[in-house]
Amino acid sequence: MIIQQCDSCSKKGKNVYCNNCIKEADYFDIYKYYGDNNRFDKGESVGRIKAYTWHDTIEYIKNNLFHNRSNNLNINCEKDFAYLEEKTEPYIIDNDTKEESLGYKIHLNKKGSESESFSLRDENFWDLTIAPITNSNNSGDVAHT
Repeated sequence: MIIQQCDSCSKKGKNVYCNNCIKEADYFDIYKYYGDNNRFDKGESVGRIKAYTWHDTIEYIKNNLFHNRSNNLNINCEKDFAYLEEKTEPYIIDNDTKEESLGYKIHLNKKGSESESFSLRDENFWDLTIAPITNSNNSGDVAHT
C-alpha cells in the first residue's frame, strides 16, 4: 500500500509512486475460475503477487494472464477481494445456455510479512515491487501506474 506519496506523485494520481514515496508491499493470492457464477467458489490457485497497490496487481493480471488482451473485462475491486473476468456472450448447446468465461479472483493476504515464508514449489510468485532495469539516466523516480 502507498502510505504517503511525495508531492510530485500526489499531483499525478493515487496509484502513482516513486522511490521517494513511503510504501509497503502487500501480498495477493490469485485464483482462476471459469464462468461468472464461480467467482465465489474456491477456484484453482494460480500463485501469489507482491505489489504496492491493487491497481498494480490488477494491471499485471490483465496484461499477463488473459490470453486475449482486447477482451472486454468485468472488474470489481473491494477492500480485501477483487475479480477480473471476461465479458462473454452466452452460447447455446443442446438447448442449454452456457458460458465459459475465464476469471481471476484476488484475495489480499492479510498475513503480511509471514507471506514471504510460504513455499514456492507449487505456486508462481510475481514480485511487482522490483523495479525493472532501464538504460535511462533517471534517478529512480519512475512512477508506476
